[in-house]
Amino acid sequence: MKILIADDETGVKTLFRHFMEQYPSPYTEYKMANTGEELRNLCLQESFDIVFSDIKMPGLTGLEAIYEIKNASENDTASYYIISGYGEFEFAQQAIRLGIKDYILKPVRYSVIEKILRSEEEKLFLGLSLENAWAMKDEKAAMELSQAIQNLAASYEERYKSFYSSLNGWKSRAAGNGIPIDGEYFRKWFGSDLGTFNEQRAFLEKATLSSTDGSYSKELMMKIISQIEDNYRNPSLGLDMIADQLGYSTQYLSMIFSKETGIPFSLYLTKKRIENAKHLLDTTKMKVKDIAKLCGYSYTSYFIKVFRKETGFSPNEWRDDPNS
Repeated sequence: MKILIADDETGVKTLFRHFMEQYPSPYTEYKMANTGEELRNLCLQESFDIVFSDIKMPGLTGLEAIYEIKNASENDTASYYIISGYGEFEFAQQAIRLGIKDYILKPVRYSVIEKILRSEEEKLFLGLSLENAWAMKDEKAAMELSQAIQNLAASYEERYKSFYSSLNGWKSRAAGNGIPIDGEYFRKWFGSDLGTFNEQRAFLEKATLSSTDGSYSKELMMKIISQIEDNYRNPSLGLDMIADQLGYSTQYLSMIFSKETGIPFSLYLTKKRIENAKHLLDTTKMKVKDIAKLCGYSYTSYFIKVFRKETGFSPNEWRDDPNS
């Protein structure tokens, strides 16, 4: 799990450095940035899972840098957390419009950082306890086991033929270490309180499932699309929000969605928003800034930029062109 900390204060960077050296996960690595420009450039050069950023920094502010990152990258999936000694409501409002996960006031406490990191890792290794995931000492294997567990839960819930292959996928990845499904996750999806690998395996092997034809991945993809249809007007909508709603990891849903549709989630969402914008431009006399908000864009300038990229026209040009 890659983490970026952006702050120009020595005390804050020292606190994070000390915390990261003590954090028990074998899967975390981190980098530091001193300015908004460094934050922006690093995020455009490589992918991070979590970004902690101060608001007040030399040059670009943290919020300005994040805005530029999101404008420049359609596939940005980082979770952003703003750090600031400023409690003004206007900063919180800007952070919400940018889809920031949380707003953390200084002085930052170790307990706050730990809660965030554990929450993000629990989403990464959904279906596993963190202690079991960390004990594997192999991030790729832990993620594969997490995805196998989510496969199993989905096929069990939908009663598909693929349940047995999903069961074998989980067993083959977990059996060598005897790693069970996290108790709370097992109770949610399988309706039983069983905590050991052998107990869970016996329960699932005895499960009887109907022979309904189909693929759980297609069903899951339709659930994602349904969430998009219901929530595309929300500027904070992202795959992480849908993953939280459906009980899957963001990475797993991204893989399923791309496999079934052939395009990334972010591109599908953009096309949905722009199609609705074209409809509103064609059928109403609403102002462009109001259409932008109705289509999930907090910033009119960004909406215009995306609209032109998708259609070759500005919103006003589209409205005035009889052939559009």
